Amino acid sequence: MNLTRYIIGVNKKQLNPSGKEFNMKTILKIALVCALAASSVFASGRDRFKIPAYHYNGADVIEGAVSDYVLSEFAPEDDVADVSIPVVNVIAVDYSNEDETLVWGSFWVYNYDLEGDTLVCTSGGEYPGLFRLERTEDGYEVKSFEMVADGSKYTKSAKKVFGKFYGAFKMVEADTELREKIRARTIAKYVKAHDLAVTKYKDSGWEARSI
Repeated sequence: MNLTRYIIGVNKKQLNPSGKEFNMKTILKIALVCALAASSVFASGRDRFKIPAYHYNGADVIEGAVSDYVLSEFAPEDDVADVSIPVVNVIAVDYSNEDETLVWGSFWVYNYDLEGDTLVCTSGGEYPGLFRLERTEDGYEVKSFEMVADGSKYTKSAKKVFGKFYGAFKMVEADTELREKIRARTIAKYVKAHDLAVTKYKDSGWEARSI
């Protein structure tokens, strides 16, 4: 936004119809009016992009590939949340095939708005399933992702996708304490990586949790 248009966009007669010379007091008044007008314009819209986007920067190449994928596929558009942060809970990995690595797990994406020093969760979703990864020079690349179906097909689909790991999946799915530990750890790493003044995260209707 070009703030100078508040002064430059009008002529002296519009600002001062009497035609008298401006003194310093008048100029300061005009500047104050311009500043107040500008602040109201900015306040009328949501202050987006206050914090950087999440990018996995750890050493686990599998978690890195999975995190990038779930964010690219399931995070909302940029104007919906200030930041989207994944929760990657790997249940099993199969390295037996040289051509592809299989990764089963429960994968979440939480969307947050920054309010003061708190990340407030506005929405989120779980995307359990099976990743097929291909090894690259830099780590892994996602070949495909088979996600568990929702609704009435959920149980049948989960048994098919997870196979012998279905029991482990059900245990992980029910373990909300474990998921919160992974979630808090992931948020803490993100905050530290970007040196943010964030100390808590919060779900709607719940007390804020310290990071």
